[in-house]
Amino acid sequence: MYQLLLNLWIMKKVDETRIQNAVTKGYITQDEANIILSTPQISAVVD
Repeated sequence: MYQLLLNLWIMKKVDETRIQNAVTKGYITQDEANIILSTPQISAVVD
């Protein structure tokens, strides 16, 4: 689940609220959430 959420975060498909909900539901740890949230997201798609 961590890798999926990380990829979705990078692609800006989930927001911080969804990441924190995953912690609350036990899908990922708070440490994993902190890593995801500190990972840069893509800024623009290049054609």
